Order: sequence, then structure tokens, then C-alpha cells
Amino acid sequence: MQRDICRILSNHKVTGNIYKMVIESRIISKKALPGQFIHIKPGDGYDPLLRRPISICDLDADNSQVTLLYRVCGKGTRLFTHTKTGDFLDVLGPLGNGFPIFHSKRVAIIGGGIGIAPLLYLSKELIEAEVYLGFRDETYMIEDFMKYSDNISIYTEDGSKGNKGYPIEALERNIRSYDVVYACGPKIMLRAVKNLCEENHIECYISMEERMGCGIGACLVCACESSSNEEYKKVCTDGPVFNSKEVNLDD
Repeated sequence: MQRDICRILSNHKVTGNIYKMVIESRIISKKALPGQFIHIKPGDGYDPLLRRPISICDLDADNSQVTLLYRVCGKGTRLFTHTKTGDFLDVLGPLGNGFPIFHSKRVAIIGGGIGIAPLLYLSKELIEAEVYLGFRDETYMIEDFMKYSDNISIYTEDGSKGNKGYPIEALERNIRSYDVVYACGPKIMLRAVKNLCEENHIECYISMEERMGCGIGACLVCACESSSNEEYKKVCTDGPVFNSKEVNLDD
């Protein structure tokens, strides 16, 4: 983990409350792995006090560029929307454990909502992954995924774009075609993916979305229940990516 003062190259609304930001960081662009995140200080003062964790969406190491996709859901992320090209951000990263990469296995990627963010860089690294993406209504980043995968299935709850329904439905139909499944999205989706993969003896890796405080494993704000009787897992340091068998997603 390193601290970096990163210049903002662009920051704009994608749709609704979803924004895309590109920052310049030689440190992060050279070191980050798919599934890792960075911890950003929202402003210059002490309110809000805590940094905000944002998944790394994509990297361009040659140009030292890091792409972030974030959803405005509180004071900290709302402050991000007020930044502009040329401003600077105080960033820690890269943090956490990323996705293991398997180039010789048949793989599928499934994401829901803002959970698609860390899956773009993953699909770039995997090259031939089949991708399932789900949205409530408005879709985003589809063209970016199309750069890295020729097989993408799009689902919206209302059927306004792509197929009507949920991506887990398509994954279930094709589950026997894969050796490994990667997932990130709402907990209800992750639970369904975990159960589906484990019932069919398919290796599965999930990226957890949890509120964080310190981002370095000291405060325990992001603790999630382990599937064993040991203790809790820290999403910031033990994750955010876990083998599905490591964590308990039941309510």
C-alpha cells in the first residue's frame, strides 16, 4: 500500500447517480490487480473524516491512467462529483486481494449494478470470458466490456434494454459450461451465484461490497461472517475477493 496524490484527468456522469472518473497514478497503474480497490480522501478537510473505497475499474499502465466507476450514495461520493479535470485526490492503494486469473479454464463473469466496476479490468485480463451483466433499468459501460469480450448477455429488470430478468437466470442455464465463475454485485445476487456454483461443483470467486473505515484491517467495520466457525473475515484485507466457500452470505 502506498499513498499517492493523483491528478484527475476526467470526471463525468455516466447515467443517473453513476459517475466515471479517470485519474493519473504511475504507482497504482503499475501495481494494481483486477479486484483491488483504492481508498480516496473525499475532501481537504476533516468532514467527512473517513476515506471512501472505490474499486479499480480499468487500467492503462502505459499512460499511468486508472479508471474508476462510482455511485453517489452519500456525502463523500457526492464530493467526488464536484471535482474537475486538473484537481488532485489523496489516494491510498492499491488495497485488498484481487481475483485469481485462470487463462486455461472456461470462465464466466457475472455482475449486477455498480458491481460491474471491478469486472471490466478482470474481463480485460481474461480476454475470452463470457460476461453476464444485470441492471435495474439504465445500462452503462457495455461498450467498454465489448472491447474485451465477444460474448456478453445484458439483463434489465424491466426489459427496457437487453433481456428482461436477471443475469443469474442465464448463468444457471449455462453453468455446466464453466470451470470458474467470478461475481460482484448485490448480496442477494452473490448468494445466488455462490449457491449455484457450489451445487454444481464450480469454482467461484466473489467480490464483496461492504462499508469500510480504515481500509487496512484495523477498525473491523467491514467484517463479514466466515463460513467456518473461526471468526469474521475483513473485507478490506482478507478480500474484497473471496473464494465463495470462505464466506457465509446467509442473512
